[in-house]
Amino acid sequence: MTRSTLPKPAPEAGESWRARLLRQVPYLGKYVHARRERHQTMGWQIETLRRLMVTVAESPVTAAGESLEQARREVTALTDSDEYRGLYRSEEMLYWLHIPGWMGEWAKGKQVRRILDIGAGYGTLSVFASLLTGAEVFCLDTEPHRISEALRAKHRLTVAGGNVEQISIPWPRPMDAVVMTEVIEHFNFHPVPTMRKIAEVLAPGGRLFLSTPDAASWGRVAESYASYRDMPLPDPVAPTRDIHIYQFTEDEIRTVLADSGFVVRRLERAPGRWGFHLDVEAEVPG
Repeated sequence: MTRSTLPKPAPEAGESWRARLLRQVPYLGKYVHARRERHQTMGWQIETLRRLMVTVAESPVTAAGESLEQARREVTALTDSDEYRGLYRSEEMLYWLHIPGWMGEWAKGKQVRRILDIGAGYGTLSVFASLLTGAEVFCLDTEPHRISEALRAKHRLTVAGGNVEQISIPWPRPMDAVVMTEVIEHFNFHPVPTMRKIAEVLAPGGRLFLSTPDAASWGRVAESYASYRDMPLPDPVAPTRDIHIYQFTEDEIRTVLADSGFVVRRLERAPGRWGFHLDVEAEVPG
């Protein structure tokens, strides 16, 4: 954050110190306002981090936690990728910190048969979902080679390549849950049609577990759209870019999900690396 500085208007010829001070008053007001906003933002960030630390400290060792650690060990052992063993493994939990626990609470006592992981990456949450629920897990990613053949065989992972914005989901419905972490900010098109497509593959009462950077913390993408509403509708043959296209605020994510047929059950912030991320659990009403 740029440090606020007090503008210094040039003195006018023959101007008294009193007249100059009076001319400074509007600038002083702007300076005080900027400082107050800066301290309010810092206070909000500190309080959010405090709540996250309390959440982690008070979290019991659960079946979800054990399954997640086993999943991370297996992906590390069975993935031949320096990228995963480097920063990726150590950072990925910072983005979706709340989601494994939410999935554990949701799955407890249920017979979960089918889970879809969109943007599965190296498969950490895919393997976790398999270990936690025993469900068949379907993985859709633009780089499907990242999930090793060994992981696919061991955990019944069915993997396909493709961009969820531009293709039909290649497996029959219904799914009991969809996991989609760090994907929606890469959307090249208006998000509602694709999110409606995802809602349609979920069984009534099915869950969506989503994470994405929080624009209130990260800021907007340079040279991006003024609003996600300005984004074009999905085009199956248009070229796309695999970068952050649009970063959403909490209000925008809630609106997109509501317009797509979801009801948000929980939304919390995860610490991330460069800024907070929004972790969301949403439901298709039964």
